[in-house]
Order: sequence, then C-alpha cells, then structure tokens
Amino acid sequence: MSLSSPPGLLTEHGLDVKKGWFDMASLDYSAKLAASLRSANFLLKRGRTVHVDTNGEFVPGAHKTCPAIFLLNGTDDADVNNPGTTAAGNFMHIAVAPTGKLSGLVATGGYEISTTEFVTGQTYNPGDLLTATRTATPAATDGRLTNESVTQYVTPVVGVVSSGAGKNHHGIQALSFWCVWLPGATNWAP
Repeated sequence: MSLSSPPGLLTEHGLDVKKGWFDMASLDYSAKLAASLRSANFLLKRGRTVHVDTNGEFVPGAHKTCPAIFLLNGTDDADVNNPGTTAAGNFMHIAVAPTGKLSGLVATGGYEISTTEFVTGQTYNPGDLLTATRTATPAATDGRLTNESVTQYVTPVVGVVSSGAGKNHHGIQALSFWCVWLPGATNWAP
C-alpha cells in the first residue's frame, strides 16, 4: 500500500480508550483496508469506524449486521504504511514490518472511548445513540460517528454518548462514548 500523503501526526486524529481496555477480556481485530480502496489510495484516519466486508477486509462506516470496529491506527500511520521518505522526499525511519494491516477495537467490548472522528456541528447528549457514516461509494468522510437519523433496531448502533463532545487531552475536539453493538435493519444513510 502506498499513499501519496506523509504520515499524520498522532494528535490530529485518534482514538483514546478512557476505560476498559486492555485486559484479558479485550477484543480487537486486524485486517487490511479493502483492496479497491487500497488501489485508490483511500485515506482512513485513526479513530474512524469500520466494519469487515465479505473478503475479510475493512471498509469505512457502520454495517447493518457486521459489528463496528474503532481504528487504533490509520492508513497513513507509519506502522501501517511507510514508504521510508516524507512527502518532501526526506528520509524517515522505516517501520520494522508495515504490512498494511490496520487494527481496532470491536464495538462489543466494554470500553469507554473518545474519538476525534465524529460529525461536528451537532449536539451530543449523554444517552444519544450513535452510528457511523457510510455512503454507497466510500467517501473521505465515511466512518465518522453521528447521532443524526439513528433509530434503534433500524439503524446499526455502534455506541452511546457518555460525556459528550469536548476537547481531549491534546486540545482536539473529541466525542466520548461507550461501545454498544446493536444490528440494524438497514445501513445508515444520510
């Protein structure tokens, strides 16, 4: 996998597990980004929500029957993709074995998470149900959490707002929520 963009800063996009991970009951999953998205140099930031497709690869957004997975790393992270140089052509370290695999926490775990990857400009109250954006053709905005148009048992639910939106310990806007997995009858649609 080769991206045209340089690695991202760790504080710009992220997933911070506030409670519940890592212990013997933790559940995570690793897979590559879907081949069609890799060939298109699709950029998927850490903190986004994905699910596994029928090929066992990640695609962004919530799915009606596949549990959500919250990414711990993104496609532009050096442990996933590392060409060895920056965008300016300067040498940087080469990771031991960047294989293109991403990893994340499965929404069935007992975690409280804070993510920078959510639809801003909305009000998030404790108890609001969350899903993750998904379009028919994957877009750069897919995989962000939202409480817009979420209907229990209709829309796939991937979380419940805990303390809401606010600045995280890096000073970046983030949304805090508890992981919940509730399949839906249909995929989320804007």
